[in-house]
Amino acid sequence: MAGQVYKDKATLKEMMENYAIAQRFQFRVDRSNAVSYALLCISEDCEWRFKASSINKSELFKVREFNDNHTCPLKDKVYEQRQASSSLIGGMIRPKLTNHKRKYTPRDIIDDVKSDLGVDVNYMLAWRAKEKAMNFLRGEPADSYKKLPGYLYTMDMTYPGSHIRMVKSPKNKFMYVYISLYAFIRGFDHCRPIVVVDESHLKSYYTGTFVSASTLDGAGHILPLAYGVIDSENDVAWTWFFEQFKIAYSERENMCIVSDRNESIIKSVSRVYPDVPHFACIWHLWNNVYKKFKKSHAKLSEIYFSMAKAYTQAEFDNLMEKVDIRVKEYLELAGYKKWTRLYAPVNRGWTMTSNIAKSINAALVSARELPIYDFLEEVRKMFGRWNCSNRKEATQTYTTLEKKYQKMLTLNEEMSTRMTVVPSIEYLHTKNDGGRNYTVCLLERKCVCGRFQVDELPCPHAWAVLKSKFLMPEEYCSNYYKPNTIVMTYDLPVYPLPDRNDWNIPEHVAEEVVLPPKWKRPPGRPKKKRDKTLSELLQPKNQHSCSICGQGGHNKRTCRNAPRNK
Repeated sequence: MAGQVYKDKATLKEMMENYAIAQRFQFRVDRSNAVSYALLCISEDCEWRFKASSINKSELFKVREFNDNHTCPLKDKVYEQRQASSSLIGGMIRPKLTNHKRKYTPRDIIDDVKSDLGVDVNYMLAWRAKEKAMNFLRGEPADSYKKLPGYLYTMDMTYPGSHIRMVKSPKNKFMYVYISLYAFIRGFDHCRPIVVVDESHLKSYYTGTFVSASTLDGAGHILPLAYGVIDSENDVAWTWFFEQFKIAYSERENMCIVSDRNESIIKSVSRVYPDVPHFACIWHLWNNVYKKFKKSHAKLSEIYFSMAKAYTQAEFDNLMEKVDIRVKEYLELAGYKKWTRLYAPVNRGWTMTSNIAKSINAALVSARELPIYDFLEEVRKMFGRWNCSNRKEATQTYTTLEKKYQKMLTLNEEMSTRMTVVPSIEYLHTKNDGGRNYTVCLLERKCVCGRFQVDELPCPHAWAVLKSKFLMPEEYCSNYYKPNTIVMTYDLPVYPLPDRNDWNIPEHVAEEVVLPPKWKRPPGRPKKKRDKTLSELLQPKNQHSCSICGQGGHNKRTCRNAPRNK
């Protein structure tokens, strides 16, 4: 080995650490500086030694002396292997961390180090090794904020017409970023004016909250409208987000916003969009009902969700009669127009929950651990993939309506076959269905059952009328469901950004200072928290039983069945 040359000292150190592990011994550093590197065996009586120094004070290091003969006792070799440092292990596991979606835990690292090197390492060493490997691949978390000005400028140049903004504190600390790509802005013109907003916490080194606004296209796919990062869920941050959204999308007729019952969102919507109705996600409201009222959850949940989706007043009133008076008062206080489709001032269609925003958050669960620059780029690439696949599906749809709604239309036609039609005037007809009469107005596209005007598809009663008049049902369907409208939704593709080495950034942008936010993530592993499913919420909780009588609902101190002393 004497006489060998290495490109730098770091490479030499890594090589010697691997050599010591492979040969099952430990060394100690005798001298280490910019121009020399000398090692001795950990045993003081051993003759093993290694010396290397730089060549003419350059980065190149040459091995000057190497005595590979060990004269130390065997017991000195079998102690804990300190050459298995976090830096060495981090370099070994880097290839396994290039894909951020791969789940690679410290426990996996411990197993791999044992398998590959034959060395036992503790959990904290594995954790530090992973942190070092991540920082090597993606840079220090604080440096990620320095990349934002150039990144946002490049996006602005690549996607003209987009609305992209960033806000810093007076001390240049990052506060907010907002992104609406022009492809989304154009696409929203061909979708229902229903906006769903939600948030989720970032899990990187610095704290922050990812916020998004989205809608559904005519095929029922998610169309992202805006996304960004704010410091926390507060009134000022949410107001700023909605102000940017209004600049990008203005205010459309019959527009509405759906979210959870976050107070900051409610306040911000009322300030920025005072004339736009704000609806509550019925799932979040149900969680509140579940926690507040502890009885008959299974039966109450079925009634509650049926009331929220009721089409007619009679259907709603009939269901409400089955509800406990306390629950009825609570739902009335929440405001019927906030959670029911029947009382909503505008048509919210099938968008009764904030699930589409939750789906975005779920798709980004692993990306939220990345530094902010890498995270925003992952979001952009994911939305670009969705844009491409949705456009491809729309161009390959050859039915009159998109597949999902074509099936619904066909099902309604099958249900209309046994109905009789009684004409009144040209556009007004009465349908008899199971002994009950339903009035259909083709001119206003309405039916007494409520489905025609809400679903914007001919209901079975309307279908029967259309067949009796030999009219095409597709002409009475919403244009949102037609493939050509969906194609126009994705008329503009989300082009890839140029390679970072090819970015042409002006000097004033490159010199802009963006510091990381004040708050950092608490030390240690973040606690994992997930929302319970409906089935889990409906399961009865375990009740403690009395140790004296064995019955539930009380303990031995309040037991009335205990034998009394005479």
